[in-house]
Amino acid sequence: MLKSEKTFSIPNQVDNRRLMIIELELLAEEECLNVCSGVYELKEFWIQRHPLLPFYTLGLASPYDIPNDKQGYYNRVKHYNSILRDRFSWLYERLADRLSQHLKAPTCYPETLALPGFHIFLPHKAFEQSLGAIHCDKSYRLHWQPSAGIDFNNPISFTLPIALPKFGAGMNAWDLPYEEVKGLDHSEIEQQAINKKRSFHPYQVGKLVLHSGLMVHQIAPGNNLQPDDVRITLQGHGLSCWRTWQLHW
Repeated sequence: MLKSEKTFSIPNQVDNRRLMIIELELLAEEECLNVCSGVYELKEFWIQRHPLLPFYTLGLASPYDIPNDKQGYYNRVKHYNSILRDRFSWLYERLADRLSQHLKAPTCYPETLALPGFHIFLPHKAFEQSLGAIHCDKSYRLHWQPSAGIDFNNPISFTLPIALPKFGAGMNAWDLPYEEVKGLDHSEIEQQAINKKRSFHPYQVGKLVLHSGLMVHQIAPGNNLQPDDVRITLQGHGLSCWRTWQLHW
C-alpha cells in the first residue's frame, strides 16, 4: 500500500472487502481551486437535479438520466463529454493514472458513456436534512450485460471532494451486506438499514475516496451550513471489463 493511501474498514462478518473505504491523494489545494473555478465557468451547462433546491450536476449521470430517458443519455454523451474534456482533460488523465496505479490494471473512459462529472450543492439549509437516498451503486447494470469477461461482483465508486462546507461533509455507510439488499429499491434498503450500525466517513478536499459500489451508503447531511458553503465533488464509477477498468458516471 502506498504511503499516500489510507484504508478504513467497517466491520462486517459476510464480506469485509465490500465495506472498505480507501483514500488516495490526488489533488493539491491549489489544483482544487482551479477545478472549482472551472466548474463555475461552465455554470450554463449545469443540470438542476432537484425541482426546488440548488442541487446540480455538471455532466450526465446514469442514475439520474437513464431511468427517465435512456436514449437521450446516449444522444447527449458526446456533447457533455466534450465540454468536460475541454476544461478538465488534465484532471481526467490524473484520475485515470491514479486509479490504474492503485488497481494495478489499465483504465479507460468509454466514448459511449458519460465521463465522471460533478455534484454541486449550493448553500441551502435544507441540505442539513437527510435528503440523499440510502443505496448501492448499480448503474453499471444499465450499460453492461453479465459476461465471462465482466466482473459484476467488484464494481468501484469514487468521490473526489473539490470544495466542502466550512464544517465538513462526508458519506454515511451501513454495516449491511449487499446480499441482504440485492434487488431492493431505495425505500426498501432504507428500511433494512434502520437497525444496522451506521458509520460516517469525512471527506478531505483533494483526496479521492474509493469504495465498492455494493456498499450501502448515502450522502451525509450537512452540518451547520453557512450562507457561503458550497459542496462540489467529482463522482464516478468503474467496472472491470476484460481486465480494463471502464470509468464512467
